[in-house]
Amino acid sequence: MEHNGIRYDEDLNGVPIKSFEQILDEILEEWKAEAAALDILPGSDAHIRASAIAGQLYAAYVSGAVGVNQYMPDTATGEHLRALVKEEGITQKLATQAKGLQLQFRRDPNSTRTDVEVTVPAKSARVLTHSGVVFESTEDAILPVNVLQAVVPYQAIEAGKSGNIQPGEIIGFYGQPPAGINYVTNLDATADGSDDEDDETLRARYFEATEQEEWHGSPAWLEAEAKKIPGVTSATAIKNARGEGTTDLLITSGDGIPSQAKLDEVYTYLTDPTREPINIDLRVIAPEGISIPTRVKAPGLTQTQAETAYKAYLASVGGGGTVYPSRISAALIFAGAPFAEVYEPAAPITLTSTQMPLPGVVTLV
Repeated sequence: MEHNGIRYDEDLNGVPIKSFEQILDEILEEWKAEAAALDILPGSDAHIRASAIAGQLYAAYVSGAVGVNQYMPDTATGEHLRALVKEEGITQKLATQAKGLQLQFRRDPNSTRTDVEVTVPAKSARVLTHSGVVFESTEDAILPVNVLQAVVPYQAIEAGKSGNIQPGEIIGFYGQPPAGINYVTNLDATADGSDDEDDETLRARYFEATEQEEWHGSPAWLEAEAKKIPGVTSATAIKNARGEGTTDLLITSGDGIPSQAKLDEVYTYLTDPTREPINIDLRVIAPEGISIPTRVKAPGLTQTQAETAYKAYLASVGGGGTVYPSRISAALIFAGAPFAEVYEPAAPITLTSTQMPLPGVVTLV
C-alpha cells in the first residue's frame, strides 16, 4: 500500500507501517548504491549491521502505530482506554465476590458430642465445591447444646463469576473441619460474583454514555447508569411494563441472577434523592430462573466435568436465549467426551426475555 507517496508493506490495526524486511532491503539498497563493491549478502558485516538497524526502526514503527491506536477510544486498550473513558465519568468495574445466605454446618450425633455448644467463628473454616471454588462463612455459626445444625451467610474467597454456584455444590472443608462439625453444604445459590470488566465491555459502556438520550431517566440512561455498578453485567429497561409511566429495569449480575441486595443497590442508586428525580415508577427486577435438567451419555467425563461443561454452556445462553440439545452435546465433547448423546432436553427450549436458564440435575447414563 502507499500513503503520501511512501510504500508500506504492513498494516497494524489500520495504521500502515513498513515491515522489517522492507526496512532492511531499503537500507541495503542505499548502502549498495553508495558503495557498489560492498558485500550485502546474508552473513556479511553489512547485512548484520543493517539487520540491527532495521530491527530498531521496525520497533519504532510498531510503537508509533500502537500509540496512534491508544489515543482513540475505539482502539485503545488497558490503561490507555481507562484514561480515555474516565473523561466521560466511566470507570472500569473490578471483580466482585459471590455471596450466599445459607451455608449449613452440621454435626452427627452418632460420631460427635451434642451435649456441648459448638461455635465456628466467621472466616475460620474454609469450604469448597467439587470444582475447587473456595468459600468462607461471614458470621459466627453457633450450635447450642443438642442443636445439630446452624446456617450462616457466606462468600467466595476469590472474586469472580466462578463463585456463582447452585445449591448443594459445596461438598466439604478446605482442610480439617472445625472441631465438633461433621458436614457442610450450601442450601442456596450464590449470586453477584463477576469478573474484572474487560476492555470491550468498558468500551461499549463508553459509547453508550456518549450516545444515550439526553433525558434523565430515559431507558438508555437507566441502562447505562445501572451498568456502572460493580457486579451488574447487563441492564434492559422495559418501558411501560406495568402501564403508562412505569419502567421495569431487568438486570443480571455476574451474567446470572442477581441477589435481592444487588437489586436494592441498583434501585437505591438510581433513585438517590440527592440527584435529579427520574419521574417514573421504577422497579428493578431479576430474570426468572428456569431450571433445566439434562440426561446425557458422555463417555470419559466424570460427573464434575459434565456438570462444569453444562453450567458453562447455559451461562453462554443467557436470558432470552434458546437451549439447544446439539450445543449441550458440543459442550460435552469440547470438555473431553469422544461423543455425547443428549436425551433430555429432547428439543430446543426457548426462553422469554425475562427468563434465564439454570443448570438442573445432570444425569450421566
